[in-house]
Amino acid sequence: MTRLLQSGFGVGLLVLLVVIGAVNTAQLHNLEKKVAELETSPRPTVSGQKEGPPVAVVSTAQAGGSLCYSSDEEKLALQDEANVLKPFQYPPGWPSKIDRGGTLKRHVGQDPPGLNPIASNNAADLSELYRYMGARIAVQSQHNPDDWYPDLATKVTRSPDGLVYDVYLRKGAYWSKPTVDLSDPRHAWLAADHEVTADDYAFTIEMIKNPQVLGRAAALRTYVEALSRIEVVDTHHFRVHFTENLYINQPTLLDLEPMPRWLYMYDEDGRKFDDATWGDKQNSHWYNQKAIGAGAYNFVEWEPGVRIVIEKNERYHLNKCAPANFDRIEMKVLKDQQSWLRRLKTGELDYSHMQPQQFLAEVKDKQPYLGEEGLKLAVGDEASYFYIGWNQTRPQFQDKRVRKALSEALDRQGLVDSVFAGLGTITSGPFDQSNPCYDSSIAPLPYDLEDAKRLLDEAGWKDTDGDGTRDKMVDGKKVQFTFTMVIYGSSTEYETLARVYREALDRLGIKMTAQPLEWAAHLKKINERDFDAYTGAWVPSWEIDLYQIWHSTEADRPESSNYVSFRNADGDRIAEALRREFDETKRVDLCHQFHALVHDEQPYTFIYQRKRPVLYWDHMNTPIFSKLNPHRDARLFSFASLPDPAK
Repeated sequence: MTRLLQSGFGVGLLVLLVVIGAVNTAQLHNLEKKVAELETSPRPTVSGQKEGPPVAVVSTAQAGGSLCYSSDEEKLALQDEANVLKPFQYPPGWPSKIDRGGTLKRHVGQDPPGLNPIASNNAADLSELYRYMGARIAVQSQHNPDDWYPDLATKVTRSPDGLVYDVYLRKGAYWSKPTVDLSDPRHAWLAADHEVTADDYAFTIEMIKNPQVLGRAAALRTYVEALSRIEVVDTHHFRVHFTENLYINQPTLLDLEPMPRWLYMYDEDGRKFDDATWGDKQNSHWYNQKAIGAGAYNFVEWEPGVRIVIEKNERYHLNKCAPANFDRIEMKVLKDQQSWLRRLKTGELDYSHMQPQQFLAEVKDKQPYLGEEGLKLAVGDEASYFYIGWNQTRPQFQDKRVRKALSEALDRQGLVDSVFAGLGTITSGPFDQSNPCYDSSIAPLPYDLEDAKRLLDEAGWKDTDGDGTRDKMVDGKKVQFTFTMVIYGSSTEYETLARVYREALDRLGIKMTAQPLEWAAHLKKINERDFDAYTGAWVPSWEIDLYQIWHSTEADRPESSNYVSFRNADGDRIAEALRREFDETKRVDLCHQFHALVHDEQPYTFIYQRKRPVLYWDHMNTPIFSKLNPHRDARLFSFASLPDPAK
């Protein structure tokens, strides 16, 4: 993501630099060789300590580019040329030294809608939480998204026709203990250790495919429609059968997180749900306010409105290569964004991202930051894009000329420059700008109120009664061009955006009312299609699939992600072709076709792709920003020295 600036100082200097670089490379190679020898040689003991590597420090041999194997079983599996997984590799910028331990203190902006990763409505904070607590078949590389590393599986093979995958789970990967009082006889049935097994994955697919299960399952079903069945071969081996070879099959499978049947198929007293209603029971399952996983951290507690706490998993199966960097992570629920930097300044937080106006008012060009010498700044690119979605079931938004006019009425560049503090780039389509699918030749529509008036007139929206508001006869009834826009209630930037936008729309004869809502209510509105327009954001996966958000069949699917009811035959054709195309050049061409179509249709007013500023204390290593996740990722954060617990 980091964009390197290049400059030249003449041919002679360039030659000199090349020579120096060659000498340095040779020296670095010798240094790395010596470090590797030191890492494999016996370590001297220190008085009072046992011989062996220090558990709190990552050596320089694990810096970016180094490979790591979590077990002999894994190393042997990766020698199989049929294995689609690759050895774990530390990302570029990986710290040369990490002091492991201590408590990472950070914040989240709101409570998650629930903690069941399939039956709860998805949210960024919930997805992030399961990156720490959960485990998947494989881990997608943060810096090279085409590579997948072993996680719960050590080997995955694919049949030549792409219809059958064999997944071999590692032995000795265990679920964390449920967060209940295990001394209570009522919970005695949960006391046993449970290894992650093939049956957990069979149950996961059953959950996703069961139409009674709501929440995130509705969106996930789109990705597993071609998955016909899971065949449990034995405890650590299952076979997945697909009816059609689709591009999205493999990444969907590799990213699949298991769900424990032994927990979610039972009520709190250990009684098994009946076959007819077990799916519906997931939506209000007794354990949905708690979490369970097999990842680097174990769930401890969620106190709504206060905090979420997780702790290091001592028997995490990837502890050799990717252990938890912290003993404990405390996520304070801080809905008041104005409190974030205050809490950081007083040492209640180790780091904090910022909203643009906070960055502009308190950080930009103001050093030392917050008046504290120990605070540092990092700014990273995000893969997400922000937009306004137009509900095309509403008569006001059914004509693409109207939607174009609404986009031309939003001064996006002005908003990015002022309201969003220059932290981003205006965008024109539904892809991450660093992804080849984004067509940079398609410029965003300009801010042009005069052209917007022309388009509205052409679409028949005129002020026929002189009351200052445009109107139109629709199905024999006069419809006023008024609408309500649901916005993020905890974001002052979006309140400002709504105010600026409302003033521009007033000049066009359109009346807009902003409705700020907290995230849970916001999500409920859009899931139920109970809105005229809303502000939203998407994080496109690296492997682009258009079905979930854009295909016509998703417009009528309950709780699907085609919130705006976009229906377009050409869009459907492209989405279907993209799923069946494996040639990367042809896939990019299809993406560009869709980008052009969406730009013409304007079902969204695309706003911008942002950068994320982070302030952190100097006891932390410089944050590594992931290409995949736009939000802070504690797996890529670490302490350079343990913080003073007295602070």
